[in-house]
Amino acid sequence: MQPASALEAGILATAKVRASRPVDQTFYLSVVAGIWLGFGAIGALSAACGVPQSVRAEWPILPKFLMGAIFAFALHYIVIFGGELFTGTIMIFGVGWINRAIPIRRSLINLTVVYIGNWCGCLIMAYFMAYLTGIFDDASSRQWLTVATLGKTQGHGWGVLFLKGIGANAMVCMAVVLYHACTDSAGKIMAIWFPVVVFVISGYEHCVANMFFLTVGLLYGAPSTIARLWFNQSAALCGNVIGGAVVIGVNLHLMNNWISPIPWDREPKESDDLERRQ
Repeated sequence: MQPASALEAGILATAKVRASRPVDQTFYLSVVAGIWLGFGAIGALSAACGVPQSVRAEWPILPKFLMGAIFAFALHYIVIFGGELFTGTIMIFGVGWINRAIPIRRSLINLTVVYIGNWCGCLIMAYFMAYLTGIFDDASSRQWLTVATLGKTQGHGWGVLFLKGIGANAMVCMAVVLYHACTDSAGKIMAIWFPVVVFVISGYEHCVANMFFLTVGLLYGAPSTIARLWFNQSAALCGNVIGGAVVIGVNLHLMNNWISPIPWDREPKESDDLERRQ
């Protein structure tokens, strides 16, 4: 395992690379990330929808756990094979901003491009691989998608979705940090798996995951609207920014660069030593 100081240095180096990437390469990598997320999400939905409705009613945690256990592989695909995910980039740029190591304007442009690219990748997977294939066309799958879509778009107010967004990206970015902390492949895989499972079974809101899940729900006839999708998206996105850049990014920096405001905890200056001697 790497120490926390090495973690921040590694993430800071990644921030510099990502902030200086050409926009077209950033867009390509973000579309790829959306596609990898889509594959993981399709597997997660298949596992959850495969649980009979009677079992879901008796054991509601079971489909959630199965969904989280499979969806974690989406992040494995992205961080190991390659891709740029909006929520992870927020944390990485957050570390870069607090260290004043990357230009704010350029990094914000890249973040916007990543968000759009993730949308494109998720829409491609939702339409071509989840909808046109008809893999969720059975009654059990449609029922699960309807309940999940309505719960995300109409089940909570904006403030609740915002708070859930904080929790979601705190866990996802924790997975990314733990991935960087591990030095072997098995450790990296396990380090990613646990935080992602926690975020999914807790019912938190991840803006990129919702790009896929809510689109699939609407395509399969869930009685909600695109306006409600964007209602969810706006709250989840704002919460994800706080969860990634502040809860993980700022805390990672403070743990390695703490400056105490308490005077008696500071090392005495030479002038103070002279006064005591006199």
